[in-house]
Amino acid sequence: MRRRTVLVLGGLMVTTGCHSLGDSRLAQRIAALPGWPKNQVPPLAPTTYSQYHHDGWQWGSVSRVLVLPPLNESPYTRANTEFHAALTSELQRLGRFEVVAAPPDDCARLAATVHRDGSFDEATMLELARITRADVVVHAAITQYSPYPRPRMGVVVQVVHPGLAKVVASVDGLWDTTDAGIAEQVRTFYRQRPKPLPPRVRNYQIANDDVFAEELALDSPALFQRWVAHVISETLLGEEAASGVANRQAPAPAPVAGGSTSSACSTCPPAPVAPRRTSIFPLKQ
Repeated sequence: MRRRTVLVLGGLMVTTGCHSLGDSRLAQRIAALPGWPKNQVPPLAPTTYSQYHHDGWQWGSVSRVLVLPPLNESPYTRANTEFHAALTSELQRLGRFEVVAAPPDDCARLAATVHRDGSFDEATMLELARITRADVVVHAAITQYSPYPRPRMGVVVQVVHPGLAKVVASVDGLWDTTDAGIAEQVRTFYRQRPKPLPPRVRNYQIANDDVFAEELALDSPALFQRWVAHVISETLLGEEAASGVANRQAPAPAPVAGGSTSSACSTCPPAPVAPRRTSIFPLKQ
């Protein structure tokens, strides 16, 4: 049996040429030989996370988004800064609204309050929306993070609408590439070609660095964080993410004291309201 296999390999080398031994076509022919071990590609398993979307609320009314500095509960001190940049970039890449990144905050007090206390101060949210002219405020918290050897990241993201005083969208999940299906999802996201170039072409051609992004996806923390931010951004928008740029509706009038609404002056500061905390959990409202 071994002699027969050697003869078959020799015939393939003579037919295709010894210089193309590393060619993917030759590798496919060798893999098709009887008894040759097959490389099983893991299926693209769906990522495991929970999501929430407020009934009746649409992203079409949003023209400006404020992204606050994330809370970092992991031992990696720069995880919040790096993920903040990745999340704002992916939200901006959607092309649906203007994204405003809040300045860095080492303590991330607002995100910490929302994540740990399960509530937010309505007056603070209204003030942030007034200062930045934002329609919604995005809070994020990094619950777990490990860049090596197989990256893992747990993130909670909540979108607060100050005018409604409610969480209108949220995502809570753990993306762990020790799961072969999740790791294949990361590679697929960065895959630029159906198959790599043969060595005789790769060694004499100046290629774009993006060609090797698939190979570096699980070794580069920046590439992994970008993929997580991409999944979160698409999930926050839900079905609207695939519909392209929708016609934006007029923003809802700002709430005033007594619970009524007024559209007399869109640039005037909101009327003072009594400090009140609202739970971020929809079922408890």
